[in-house]
Amino acid sequence: MVTDTTLELKQTLSTMFARIEAGEDITDQLLHIDTLAQEIAPTAPAMLKHYLERRSYTKALAFLQEM
Repeated sequence: MVTDTTLELKQTLSTMFARIEAGEDITDQLLHIDTLAQEIAPTAPAMLKHYLERRSYTKALAFLQEM
């Protein structure tokens, strides 16, 4: 189920990868991703929780893009 929080997580992950590509600091994005992951944990699909817990952010973003 797509929620405002999952959309925000998808955007934050996309921004983080763009900042990595540009060689910019991603500290703010990492902190925000952790916060969002905690917020969605009770209702998130098992695979998304797995990716976020393991910090497999590329896989998490791909999962969110397919939702």
